[in-house]
Amino acid sequence: MPKNESIAEESAKPVDFVSVANGAGADSEAIFGPDLSRASGLARTAAGGAMMGIANIIPGVSGGTMILALGLYEMFVESVAEVTRLGPRRNSVMFLGVLGVAAVLAIFATVGPINWGLAHHQHVMFALFIGLTLGGVPVVWKEMSPVSPAGIVSAVFGLVFMVFISFGLQKLDIPANYGFLFMGGLIGSAAMVLPGISGSYLLLALGLYSPITEGISEFKSALKAFDISAMMDPALGVILPVGLGVLVGIAGLANVLRALLHRFHQPTLGSLLGLLLGSIFFLYPFKEPGHKDPFEAAAPATPGNIALVVACIAMGFAATWAISRLGGEKPKRA
Repeated sequence: MPKNESIAEESAKPVDFVSVANGAGADSEAIFGPDLSRASGLARTAAGGAMMGIANIIPGVSGGTMILALGLYEMFVESVAEVTRLGPRRNSVMFLGVLGVAAVLAIFATVGPINWGLAHHQHVMFALFIGLTLGGVPVVWKEMSPVSPAGIVSAVFGLVFMVFISFGLQKLDIPANYGFLFMGGLIGSAAMVLPGISGSYLLLALGLYSPITEGISEFKSALKAFDISAMMDPALGVILPVGLGVLVGIAGLANVLRALLHRFHQPTLGSLLGLLLGSIFFLYPFKEPGHKDPFEAAAPATPGNIALVVACIAMGFAATWAISRLGGEKPKRA
């Protein structure tokens, strides 16, 4: 082939903008996610961070679910794994920075309205998150295509696992000591990394939700009063073991998921799809107002509420689909 034709053919190949942003060469493995050099890619990442932060406020909802639903999951896992190995690329740091800042801002901006909504219009809040979650199914399915039998079997396995967690888990009462609080942090990290797994729900089941939230509240009150001695007990007895558990859990789980996505991409995405679908069992919208405990019995649904819930599910689905379209198409794996 003449040299000029070869150059023309190379220039016609599509550019993997994500690899370029990371400084990767042609032989490097791409990180799959939005192009952060474009405003739409930044907007999609920021929206994902905001939805992740809001999701972590609501018992029964996983922040990882929102990341997966928006097609940001592989880049999130890859970026976290790079940071824990102390070799992050520029785009990974930028991605996590935008995601984290958006999540924190969303938590501070919406925690009040969301708590009010959960207390007075719980069915609306849960219906919106059912729609936001289901809106991610086409995104994950597209990433899996062409779908293999292994992917289907893995999806079924993930769905069955979530059904067991939803209906088979019984309340326990374990002591809130240092070791179990560390374990609570590990469990909480699952909600940040694994889609469908609600850390707050599992903490409720283990009897650790109240000790952890009460410890954080005590610390905040002491901090506002500038009472250092009062801060030490919740800081060392609750926040430190829980925080260590979260850090260890995120680092370990992200690296395990990264290895699985690289070696068993189709089955791993299938399992994540099953977890995503199964997560809606946590969000049955008709619960008694004011009861945030997912173990509470559901209340009867009225025709008017059913119509409102269906409309909110459709709105949530449309929102996820629209946000997932920002930032351009993700490059396909070879």
